[in-house]
Amino acid sequence: MKLINKLFCFTCLLVLVSLFSCKDDEEPEKTKTELLTQNWKLIKLTANGSDQPTDGYTIRFTASNSYTARGALLSVQETGTWAFNSSESEILLNGGPDKFLINSLTDTQMTLTINQTNYKAGAVALKMEFGL
Repeated sequence: MKLINKLFCFTCLLVLVSLFSCKDDEEPEKTKTELLTQNWKLIKLTANGSDQPTDGYTIRFTASNSYTARGALLSVQETGTWAFNSSESEILLNGGPDKFLINSLTDTQMTLTINQTNYKAGAVALKMEFGL
């Protein structure tokens, strides 16, 4: 009987040690700021559904809320500041007025849309797809 009690206690101890020694392997979900703050290369640009040249456009967002853009695109300044709106669904460059709607944002892909008025074309819906 003593042997059975000892075996039972030993088994319980092993189970407890096993449960508490396991580490949680799940990584915490990244914030939108963590996902955004990297170097992005424009891989596809459409205006009202028609493909447009991307001309090697890149943009780098930093955690200190600054950005650097390279290549001619839209009316985006080469450097400036960025911020999310309150729901983190839009990116505002230099305080606005243009708001880039975040359609998707992952570790490796970002899709933004913006509606602008162009003096030649009128209303233009731009969709920008970025990769790393």
